[in-house]
Amino acid sequence: MMEEINNVFDPNYVPDELKVPYDIIELPSQGILYENKKSKVKLEYLTAMDENVLSSPNISNSDSVLDILLNRKVKDLGFDPLDLIIGDRMSLLIYLRVTGFGEKYPQSVWDVKNNKMVEGEIDLSKLEQKKLTVSPDENGHFDYELPISKQKIKFKLLTARDDKTIEERNKRMQERVKDNNISFIPTLRLEQLIHSIDGEKDKLKMSQTIARMKIMDIRKLNKYVSDIEPGVNFKTKVLIAGGESIDGFLRFTTSFFFPEL
Repeated sequence: MMEEINNVFDPNYVPDELKVPYDIIELPSQGILYENKKSKVKLEYLTAMDENVLSSPNISNSDSVLDILLNRKVKDLGFDPLDLIIGDRMSLLIYLRVTGFGEKYPQSVWDVKNNKMVEGEIDLSKLEQKKLTVSPDENGHFDYELPISKQKIKFKLLTARDDKTIEERNKRMQERVKDNNISFIPTLRLEQLIHSIDGEKDKLKMSQTIARMKIMDIRKLNKYVSDIEPGVNFKTKVLIAGGESIDGFLRFTTSFFFPEL
């Protein structure tokens, strides 16, 4: 009885009947790249209170809805969810979508046989998870030698915070050249991704080197990063009318959390 009374005065106390159910989710990266080595997190289910967030026009129409959902639902990460690598973040968002709205996700797909777009459905529960299979160094960096120039690259896996930095820099550069039709994101992504080139870590010098990189080297590097990056494999089967399945690719947008039920 005394313990129950003491709990009432605890600012962190939540009665059992008000606690939101949660699952323990294993991160695809297994926490190897984080300072606290967090490999599993508590992820609460979406509730009526989250529907208030999803229904707010100023939030639902912006990319911030995904950040807000993770801030609300991830409970024991130990650091800002913005610093999750993108693959871990996507895995958690897909789990929230499945437990909140079900595993079926409608998406149109190109039907090669009939040469047209058709309506289809993806079973999100069947998306395969990719584990981290290449070990980073003690600083969380990975090694890669460019096949043509033979330059030795050290790179990191990008986080959601890195993505935001890239987007902000792209907007500033578009404003500088006064042309919103030009995207600087491919180059900016390389600058954010690469930690050193042949041991050189100076940002300005690396930026100049990246600008002169051969396009085949760039594509090979990007493919290697994609191959080793833990997360969710978005290549999947799309079920169309008649029970036929077509090879497809999950398109993840903010509308992911706004299904027609």
